[in-house]
Amino acid sequence: MRLTQIEISKLFGIFDHTIPLSNNGNVTIIHGANGVGKTMLLKMVASLISGKIAIFEKVPFHEFKATREDGTTITITKQANQKSNHDRASSKLEISITDPQGEPLECGGSLLQETPSELLDSIDNLIPGPYHRKLGGWSKGGRKIYYINEIIELFPYISKHLPDSFNVNVFSPFVTDMEIFFVETKRLYAEREQSDHNTFNAFDEDDQPKEEDLRVHQYSADIVTRIKTALADYAKHSQERDRTFPARLVKFVRDEESSLSEKSILASMSEIELKRQRLVALGFLDSETELRDISEEDVRRSAAALTIYVDDIKQKLNVFDVLSDRVGRLMDIVNARFKYKRLTLNRIEGFRFKSLNGSPIDISDLSSGEQHELVLLYELLFRVPKNGLVLVDEPEISLHVAWQASFLEDLMGILNLTESYGIVATHSPVLIGNHWDLTKELFGPSVEEVMGRR
Repeated sequence: MRLTQIEISKLFGIFDHTIPLSNNGNVTIIHGANGVGKTMLLKMVASLISGKIAIFEKVPFHEFKATREDGTTITITKQANQKSNHDRASSKLEISITDPQGEPLECGGSLLQETPSELLDSIDNLIPGPYHRKLGGWSKGGRKIYYINEIIELFPYISKHLPDSFNVNVFSPFVTDMEIFFVETKRLYAEREQSDHNTFNAFDEDDQPKEEDLRVHQYSADIVTRIKTALADYAKHSQERDRTFPARLVKFVRDEESSLSEKSILASMSEIELKRQRLVALGFLDSETELRDISEEDVRRSAAALTIYVDDIKQKLNVFDVLSDRVGRLMDIVNARFKYKRLTLNRIEGFRFKSLNGSPIDISDLSSGEQHELVLLYELLFRVPKNGLVLVDEPEISLHVAWQASFLEDLMGILNLTESYGIVATHSPVLIGNHWDLTKELFGPSVEEVMGRR
């Protein structure tokens, strides 16, 4: 199920935006001046579909509304209560969901920000420094209070120590069949794994990111794991097909089934060989000696066996289809973009780069722009859920203008491959190119209007 429209009123107390999502190319582009709420809208959409409520508690707005393609609508209304003794106005969120006929569905109702102090105190020992208990939540050395839902987003492992009510998606049933992937602006460094004993997911001033924290290293290791999984599946299929081959051949002959024609068998074998060579070039398979110089007469004498053989090989190689399509797309784009480098793939070592003169290049030595491009493409190709919503914030960061000009075409091709749809927030007219029909400009009232409201 897809979203068709997003609306918000009085974002930051100022902005009213309505964004209809485009069906053309499955991409909607939002653009506008700094500060009108592009990134915040993406974060709100991501939080909605992920079932995270913290952002709706902390960001000033009056009403957020989203509509699905079946007409179902969710409305989140924020009502500010009196100033609390926690130095921030407490707020109440009203959540309502209506079906396509406008009838209300069961939902979370009212949600208050206040959480009993006893519960907060009970988990305080799980919150790492520099966060410390203060009033209705935690502080990090300043006046800002991080409430419980914000803390859960920062340190997800804490949720297992909380009552079940904190682990319920309050936006169901609106988002039960939706998936989301958010490509944020901070793309180069990976978040660290968290546990009760390893609680740091961010890099403080005394905890600088290291080379192994680079996402390019993470994704290089990830592609190795994906290939290992595909090879294990390939081996399983191969073993099963090889084990049953004699019995299937005997049955084929005994039942006098029709063999493929000589030309069909030869055409299939050529097709199989091309596919195998592509998999060898991508680094999935080793080069093997295959049957060569087979004539139609050779095929005629072994038609039954070869009919089963070509079908078996097709079935075996099909296990690589999804992964090889995406790896192939990644390598084709990267090798077209990186003017002086070539990307290859090793199923043991992952991504490998060489300069045009053949000198090896460590993946961490790629330029910032090259790392941004590789990470962006990898996330779009391998981390986006099928038929999910992809949010991309400022894809132009660190990219050469020529790469920006190609981004949307690449994105639309990838979304078609993954059967997904996307929203892109950008400042770059070069990136938009000739696709202004996909854009929605976000703007606000004049400063005079805002000041006049006071």
